[in-house]
Amino acid sequence: MKAKIIFLVSCFLVFLFIGCASTPRFQIDTTGEYLWPPPPAESRIKWLKEWKNRYDFGRPSKFMTFLMGAEQIEYLRRPQAVVADSAGNVYVADSEQRAVFVFDQVNNVLRFLGEGVVFTPVGLAIDNKRGIIFVSDSKTDKVFGLDKMTGRVVLTLGGPGEFKNPSGLVYDEKRERLYVSDSRNNIVRAYDNNGALLFTLGRRGRDDGEFSLPTYLALDSEGRLYVVDSFNFRIQIFSPEGKFIKKFGRLGDSSGQFSRPAGIGLDSDGHIYVVDTAFGNFQIFDFEGRLLLWVGSGGRGPGEFSLPTGMYIDESDRIYVADTFNRRVQVFQYLKEK
Repeated sequence: MKAKIIFLVSCFLVFLFIGCASTPRFQIDTTGEYLWPPPPAESRIKWLKEWKNRYDFGRPSKFMTFLMGAEQIEYLRRPQAVVADSAGNVYVADSEQRAVFVFDQVNNVLRFLGEGVVFTPVGLAIDNKRGIIFVSDSKTDKVFGLDKMTGRVVLTLGGPGEFKNPSGLVYDEKRERLYVSDSRNNIVRAYDNNGALLFTLGRRGRDDGEFSLPTYLALDSEGRLYVVDSFNFRIQIFSPEGKFIKKFGRLGDSSGQFSRPAGIGLDSDGHIYVVDTAFGNFQIFDFEGRLLLWVGSGGRGPGEFSLPTGMYIDESDRIYVADTFNRRVQVFQYLKEK
């Protein structure tokens, strides 16, 4: 029975964080305006753009193409997680290409971090103050802290047997603390800036404060921790001290329920966004767990998804979603109430 459970959990992790066969490249029409809910209702979410390759910065001139010779175009293949820094640069963990793509909007270039260091990157977090990108690697069972400009490894977490499939990450800049979902150990770990373990949350189970394959993580403005408790099909919320506060969600195929909950984030008004890989959308809840709105459906166009996974919401309420099988990151804007 134990071997069967481990096999099923491993299959779920592969499905959630890695994916299967390749999908073809495609072009979509990104003209026009895409809003949720659509007019005449007062819209709350607006589609902005997508990131997928270096052409998103514009095509090189004929002169540059002549100097470079044959073009080498790097496409996202399996984006699993996404974060953005305070300058607006977008970082995407690509588990198939074994690297973190950096869509550098300051210098208008596509560059890479972690090549030759990470093998299956599935989670990301950012420390803007120190300029560190944290990457969880489910292949080596480690978490790496990389200098966001040079890619130099400045911190490594994960001694022998410590992690079993580390996945979701989030960094608390106020408390200088990194949270790591240790998925197959069914706990969440908290570390200080020096990599020392502060405390752990949870154990395997269904009761409050217990987990069945915790994955993606998020924080709100009060430092409360939100944990996607994947196989319990719910979101659990904890205080900064690790005390259980509340939970919401259950298994189902209706709005407000979850089938394969994945990425999570919060906007500046405290609304909770949860990606559902199976539904091909993200749902928006209030703090009480009441459904406010859902965005997206299956497809390739703006606001459509194919097995979405990670999510990040920045300080300007831009919403980034790793649209995994469509090989892109979609960007939305939360429109605050007037």
